[in-house]
Amino acid sequence: MKMAIKMKLLNKVLCTFLFIALPGLILLSPLASAQVSITKNARVDTGNAGLTVRVAPGEVLPISVKLSNFGGGKRVDVLLKYSIFTNTGEEIYTTSDTAAVETTASFVKTVQIPFGTAPGVYTAKTSATYQGQLAPTTTQFSFTVERKILGIFQSDFFFYGGISVLAGIFIALLVYFLVRRRRTTRFTPLDYSNIPHDKRTFYEILSDTIMQMRGRVGDQALEIASHIDGLKIDKETGRVLDLTEPPAKIIATLVSEYEKLLGKKVSFSFRGNT
Repeated sequence: MKMAIKMKLLNKVLCTFLFIALPGLILLSPLASAQVSITKNARVDTGNAGLTVRVAPGEVLPISVKLSNFGGGKRVDVLLKYSIFTNTGEEIYTTSDTAAVETTASFVKTVQIPFGTAPGVYTAKTSATYQGQLAPTTTQFSFTVERKILGIFQSDFFFYGGISVLAGIFIALLVYFLVRRRRTTRFTPLDYSNIPHDKRTFYEILSDTIMQMRGRVGDQALEIASHIDGLKIDKETGRVLDLTEPPAKIIATLVSEYEKLLGKKVSFSFRGNT
């Protein structure tokens, strides 16, 4: 018993001597051992923050950072280093800052891509130093640098621009064919082969006069023709359906009404004339 008491006293005296004589010596306690274990399990996770995987030179790249298993509940400073590498491993940008962490911390770091950066695929790497030790994981993710045209990424500009051009050409062709079809329908000389030959010429002259005037003043030409005595027409197409007055009188009256509408003398060309 006396021997055990003497050994305890000797240990206390020795510990007191070492603490006083060697102030630079740190005796590991159970808490210190726990912090070493926490350091070994420290973890760094990064990503693109779910915001972008493509940036233009001069724009900022958001990096989502999550630190876990640091500090063991005590506030510690973690040194974070952010680097940008080309696909050949060349470092083109680096920066660092310090984050105060107790156990876990999450935040978004923005890194500006240099203005002269060439288009291509790059890698963003993040590492952490804690109590002089590099954390076991250095995380990274890939992103693309691409130039912009008028505020739009170059590939999108050409893609959507090409679609717009094709759509414009398609619409222009569609309008052209519709207008041409309409003009053909409205202004192509009508066929009167079913009319007896001695009357057919008058039908054609009246029909051509109406058609040419319709090209000048629109459907108003049909309205005027429909009110000429002795002239019966189709109000939709302008086709001459019947003549109940002398044809020469009808032609003269129709031309006179058209001249009144235009306020000047008008001339018409007829099929078969050069």
